Amino acid sequence: MNRIECCFINRLNGCDELFKSLEKQPDIQVTTLNCIGNCLICAERFHCIVNGVRVVATSEEELRQLIVVNLQKK
Repeated sequence: MNRIECCFINRLNGCDELFKSLEKQPDIQVTTLNCIGNCLICAERFHCIVNGVRVVATSEEELRQLIVVNLQKK
């Protein structure tokens, strides 16, 4: 099972649709937390933790691509 952790604020800042689509996939568990650390990143960029690896992007689409790449590494 792939695990993705995201913060609530990041979802509100523009990534909610991305994480909703990921939640529908049976091999991915998305956990939304109040905070996943590095709040300075959250204020400026999109980010999440994919299978223990933090990924940071400047857009929702870039984050989607980075998530896919990191899921393939498993």
